[in-house]
Amino acid sequence: MYSKAVKDKTKWFIDKYGEGIIEAIRGTNLFFPAVVAQKAVESGWGQSTLTTKYNNWGGINCAPKLEGVVGCIVLPTKIGKNGKLVQSTQNFSIFKDVEAGIRGVSKVLMMDRYKNARDNAKTAKEQILMFGKAGYGGVTPEGYLAGMSGIIEAAQDYSGLGRIY
Repeated sequence: MYSKAVKDKTKWFIDKYGEGIIEAIRGTNLFFPAVVAQKAVESGWGQSTLTTKYNNWGGINCAPKLEGVVGCIVLPTKIGKNGKLVQSTQNFSIFKDVEAGIRGVSKVLMMDRYKNARDNAKTAKEQILMFGKAGYGGVTPEGYLAGMSGIIEAAQDYSGLGRIY
């Protein structure tokens, strides 16, 4: 179960960015609540510098050939290493706008290594866990899911949406 604060933040996030997320993942087999949780956590609820200044909604490393990328920027960050978060610097993609940034994340999730999670997960939580097992998130799969479980539940309750075909 999630707190009122998570419920309220999730509702605000979906009201503000939900339509863009739906459009970005249409036809991908991704679960809407899973992607909402990823984007909420990875973007600091849409408030991180990487998100607000560079439209990067998922900590996407510099990928100049990725659609919507207009440059790259080196910034301090925390990365997963041996199951722990450590301070580092990384070269991140700069996206031309919010829509391109959200679409960029969905493009990353379409990589072959995430196919099993896209095609075989039965729930949004299982999909997040499977993304973690495929190497997404940089921390343990269980740790990756733990940081998103309440948001996934709140997103499911509020939106009523599941997998987006």
